[in-house]
Amino acid sequence: MSVAREWLLTYGVPFVGSVLLAVGIVGGVMGGYALVQPAAGLCGEPKITVASAGDTERLREGYAPAGGPDLDRLRMEDLSPAERRAVRAGIEDPGGEIPVEGDTPHLAAFRRGVLVVADGQAHYVTLATENDCTQVSPLLLPLGLAAGLLGVVGVVTPPLYRRYLAFERRQRGDSER
Repeated sequence: MSVAREWLLTYGVPFVGSVLLAVGIVGGVMGGYALVQPAAGLCGEPKITVASAGDTERLREGYAPAGGPDLDRLRMEDLSPAERRAVRAGIEDPGGEIPVEGDTPHLAAFRRGVLVVADGQAHYVTLATENDCTQVSPLLLPLGLAAGLLGVVGVVTPPLYRRYLAFERRQRGDSER
């Protein structure tokens, strides 16, 4: 057997097999998780955090005289019904994470942080979590499984090849007697 072929079977194939196995595990886990995540209820509505009027005022005063960040302002009437319910619940429980159950057209504003004016008082509202479902290609799971299986074949090829060579030598040795 040539040195290059021996080196390839000893080091090259197992290395490529290990890489394929690692990629296959990642692809299989991500693809499988994306498949079962919606059914298991692991993704859902975004959650917002609402600061009390006092905390919002202290936040804004803390930046004086520079004035602090320039935040967008929204009136309660501008919000969707789901956003209004969440902001009202957040005003009653400041600092808590409140899910927005329904349409969220102002999600980008919540992501940046926004002042929502309710009953004449400004409340700082920001996005706590988005809880989006993992978005991956549907082919990731089968490709990951295929890469994993191919990787296992690459990892076990050298020992199987060595056994095959030993078996072949024994057969030649037995037939020569």
